[in-house]
Amino acid sequence: MRRISRQSYYSFFSTLLSKDNSLLLIDENGSYTKKESFEILCGIINELHSFGIKRNDVVILSALSRKETALIIQGIIAIGAIVFLKDPRLDIKDFLSDLDVNISYKAHVYFDDKKWVVYKNKYLSLSKQKILIKPHLKNRKDKPSIYLTTSGSSGKNKIVALSEYTFFNHVIRQHHAAGEKIGTGYLCLPLYHMFGLEMLNIYLTSGSATYISKSRNPEYAISIINKYHCTSIPNVPTYYFMLIDALKNNNNSVPSLKYGVIAGGSYSKEQFLEIENKLDMTLLSTYGLTEGCTTLTDTYGIKDPLLRSSGVGKPFPGIDVVFKDNDGHINQKSGEICFKGYNLMLGYLKENGLFLPVDEENYFHTGDIGELDEKGIYHIIGRKKDIIIRGGENLSPTLIEQKIMTLDEIKDVCVVGKKDPKYGEVVAALIVLNQKMDEAAILEKLKGILNKSELPASIILANEVPTLDSGKHNKNKVKELFNEK
Repeated sequence: MRRISRQSYYSFFSTLLSKDNSLLLIDENGSYTKKESFEILCGIINELHSFGIKRNDVVILSALSRKETALIIQGIIAIGAIVFLKDPRLDIKDFLSDLDVNISYKAHVYFDDKKWVVYKNKYLSLSKQKILIKPHLKNRKDKPSIYLTTSGSSGKNKIVALSEYTFFNHVIRQHHAAGEKIGTGYLCLPLYHMFGLEMLNIYLTSGSATYISKSRNPEYAISIINKYHCTSIPNVPTYYFMLIDALKNNNNSVPSLKYGVIAGGSYSKEQFLEIENKLDMTLLSTYGLTEGCTTLTDTYGIKDPLLRSSGVGKPFPGIDVVFKDNDGHINQKSGEICFKGYNLMLGYLKENGLFLPVDEENYFHTGDIGELDEKGIYHIIGRKKDIIIRGGENLSPTLIEQKIMTLDEIKDVCVVGKKDPKYGEVVAALIVLNQKMDEAAILEKLKGILNKSELPASIILANEVPTLDSGKHNKNKVKELFNEK
């Protein structure tokens, strides 16, 4: 495993990219070689500096799924400023109003009329240049370099602050751990979410060619994967099933694909193995969160598909992952997943500075409930706040979903708790079917695999499960649908 380094992104890329003419970044508008990418990065750094952007300034970037976005992110970091990644569909006022803290920023970089705008009258030329200033060669350890938003309990988005030290080291150690599994990537995850940003940077630091797609259309993905002979793809469970359906409907295949990374949603062991079988590739499950630069556990080193399909692997080297009970005591087998290590965020941005909520042992509490099996594999039971308490019995929506997904008739499901005058809460399930069935027939099937308390008291049949931009199930929206019902 690569040692923790104080090397900066710019210093790393100056060695990796500056003299190599192989492909690095591709999108629907063209491609950049590694050498072109580095020279354009130098131009971005020069121009941002000439526009007066300096160390510790906040620069909001509308993170379009384009090859230029990857280089602008690195350019902002290289001059010591903080890149704050924004959903490009959001107006800047709406974006700021949805934050749980007021934030001032120096510039908003966005794409308009075929130009990348930094100020209203200043633009990035994206020309190839030699570096004219002196970027920092050591990564920043105690100062933020990246801001990302994550959902808060108040309904407002929290701002997670990550240092270049934390993010760079975790990304580069992941690509070393994955090794040959990276290859040429097809990336259609949003770059303003951690999963997409992490995978983009894993591809970049490995020097792998990556197609950055703004489209989530599976037919389009198949055509691009085959055109560029992509060997790896990261995405959420739902997207893999979209790919499988598209391949089946069009009698097509993706023979170049060798590896897939799956995260951001629940799936059964049977579904995991189906994805591997239908796409004829090795699937690697991971578990993580924005506050830990994503990956806390993974299955990179596990060859047995039955072990890879049974959970989310083992803790990533250098990260201390434990279970804690409700009293804060460490439990060897199950409990709330907590961690500490080099990958931990600097904190949440608050009005008076950064706030890092860790316990007296410096562990960050993820809010996720997990357990360890006899093989040492971690399993995610569900979110602590999502546990359904039915008449005093704790039920895991994630485990219920996994059981339901073992039925061939079920394509997708989202389980939530619904208020009930008798039990306090009962199970409710929004179900997407593979074939036509009525609720009575579905319930009859479910009686064979669920305990009585796990049986849905309410069912909604839908064409799809509402999702967040990250691809995860939008459980709040599903709860609203049941309330309306």
